[in-house]
Amino acid sequence: MKIVIVNSLYTPHIIGGAEISTQILAETLASVADVHVLTLGGHGRAEGIREERINGVTVHRMPHGSLYWIGDAKRRGVLMRTARRLTDLYNPRMNEAVRERLAAIKPDLIHTQNLSGFGAGIWTAAAGLDVPIVHTLRDYSLLSPISSPIKNPLLARLYAMTTSGYSRHVSAVVGISSHILKRHTDAGLFPAAARKVIPNAVEGGIAASDKEFDRRPLRIGYFGRIEPEKGVRELVEAAMSLPTDVVERIVICGEGSLRAKLADGCREDARFVFPGKVKPAEARRMMGEADVNFVPSVWEEPFGRVIIESYQVGTPVYATDVGGIPDAVYDPEEFLFPPGSAAAIRAKILSFHSLPAADKRRIQAACLKHCRGFTQAALLDRHLDLYDQTLAGGEYSAVRTAVGQVH
Repeated sequence: MKIVIVNSLYTPHIIGGAEISTQILAETLASVADVHVLTLGGHGRAEGIREERINGVTVHRMPHGSLYWIGDAKRRGVLMRTARRLTDLYNPRMNEAVRERLAAIKPDLIHTQNLSGFGAGIWTAAAGLDVPIVHTLRDYSLLSPISSPIKNPLLARLYAMTTSGYSRHVSAVVGISSHILKRHTDAGLFPAAARKVIPNAVEGGIAASDKEFDRRPLRIGYFGRIEPEKGVRELVEAAMSLPTDVVERIVICGEGSLRAKLADGCREDARFVFPGKVKPAEARRMMGEADVNFVPSVWEEPFGRVIIESYQVGTPVYATDVGGIPDAVYDPEEFLFPPGSAAAIRAKILSFHSLPAADKRRIQAACLKHCRGFTQAALLDRHLDLYDQTLAGGEYSAVRTAVGQVH
């Protein structure tokens, strides 16, 4: 089988989890298929398409056909970023370039991912070749040109009206969580597509870290961007309100606009540590050293990668009941809490602190078992099943999730 994956960026150009997950998918599929990736480079049209092989995957870096390369987005203002995203609504130059490259590759199936810089219009180019299209939803960029669609409901509605027309060419749509899939289908996108939920695979070995389950003062961790929408301020407030016999150490690992302010506010409390952004191996080590980690996001996270990463080292996670997070959490009834509430976080810290050692051991074993549903082997099996159904013209009558139902 020859598969073409389309994504805005591809390694070594990585902005966030979407690029990581796309690379994992491409390299996993390369073990059983001829995989090509169409992506955008920072070079001009005069240089043409650059081809290279990366870990068994043929990568085609196409000149960007927009106001600027998406890899330079951090250096652009809001108006420029919005204007570039609006050009995604109709970009005939990009559509034609993609059509020509697909015609040359002759794939059996096309699997699109994030399309910022390409534009959803490339679905019409692909459809003209009579090749089935699968699309994976990894963010909300099809619903709004700026920020989160929740913050821009009118703009999101207008934007979705255009992308929904293009989405009629898609044969099957995948959500990395039941929430993100429902958000898009409720907005009218992918009306003719079969639907399925396939969570991201999260790389990393699965092995329990040694823990002193009988210890009472807790070591708490947070790993991610330190921004208002991540709920870090509420976590700091909750932990700071508790005595040293309940909370011994709080590691806030990452960078962001709130880091300096939060670190300054905690300077009189030696329990708080702000190590900044660290390498993945170091973050994994610190995750394993924590007794419990928190993911207190207040915005609709498409997925909860850091939750699975924490489970892989045997550390349980309390997280907010928003977005795609519930699909990733073990025992949602116990380990979820409402967003934006320091009081709710404080209650969960006290709840975990009161657990006997036997319960903590049981929870660790359950977390290790739970994260096995997010391996590359599981990812491969689910995608091959989806591709077989799509190529055979089959449909999924309902959304099938890996770890829950659409809510």
